[in-house]
Amino acid sequence: MDVLTDVLEAIHFKSVVHGRLELTAPWGFQLDFGQPGFYVVTRGSCWLAVDGEDAPIQLAGGDFVLLPKGQAHIVLDSPQTKAVPISELLGSAAETGDCKTCGVLHHGGGGSLTVLVGGCFQFDGARNPLLDSLPPVIHVKGDRDSTVRWFETTLQFVACEMAAERPGSQTVVSRLADILFVQAVRAYLAQSGTEAKGWLQALEDPHIGAALSLIHEKPEEAWTVETLAARVAMSRSAFAARFMQLVEEPPLTYLTRWRMDKARRLLRAGSASVGEIAARVGYDAEAAFSKAFKRWVGVPPGAYRRA
Repeated sequence: MDVLTDVLEAIHFKSVVHGRLELTAPWGFQLDFGQPGFYVVTRGSCWLAVDGEDAPIQLAGGDFVLLPKGQAHIVLDSPQTKAVPISELLGSAAETGDCKTCGVLHHGGGGSLTVLVGGCFQFDGARNPLLDSLPPVIHVKGDRDSTVRWFETTLQFVACEMAAERPGSQTVVSRLADILFVQAVRAYLAQSGTEAKGWLQALEDPHIGAALSLIHEKPEEAWTVETLAARVAMSRSAFAARFMQLVEEPPLTYLTRWRMDKARRLLRAGSASVGEIAARVGYDAEAAFSKAFKRWVGVPPGAYRRA
């Protein structure tokens, strides 16, 4: 298994689809997700302005946009339109009866139509190096070439499910949104190349990337800074400095964090005993593993499994 797949599988999250927005110009709303969010533009076009970003982004039909950091943002039909808080828009729709169908919000001034599907991603709170490395906005254009051609079918499926309003549509779209998250990350990697930052940049580094592969392939090994440096043909000091620069934490801290991430996955699976899991993540004694797990996660392994 490659390192990126390993880390993607370690991200314990679920998608929550808020619904379909049928918006007629002029319209605009502002929102602070507080958690990673996404939009699919199934019809029309709009503008997205994200807090901290220099310029608004124009979105068109077939586009997907991921906000991995959950920043406050504004979505409008035109940069000149005044946005209202999403709470005000929802309250107004409820009072006037514009939200006529469960999961569908109708709003705007009666002009050209834009249809969005919006939602968010809920993560388990554990730090993940991939999430830390993603930019504030990932914009996957629907008209892009073969780099993201596989996006089109998934987006069409999302639009079809939301429009049909069949029983279970919310569940189907939530599962599709999980796929879109992974595909958006892959699209970002394909588009960013050498411009990737942090852990993603480390993954492309010939020496540090090789060390990450060793850690992920065999987390049960008794790795030290010296043995990792030797395996990737670097001096101890140069390796430790380069790893810290790119990954933003020392090699053995990353190793322990990854062992705990793998242990969480194994505990959620529910089949192996705590002692077996301890051995699979590099601990000879169950007591030592339990102590380390509680220090990193906040609860003992057994309590984590029950929860």
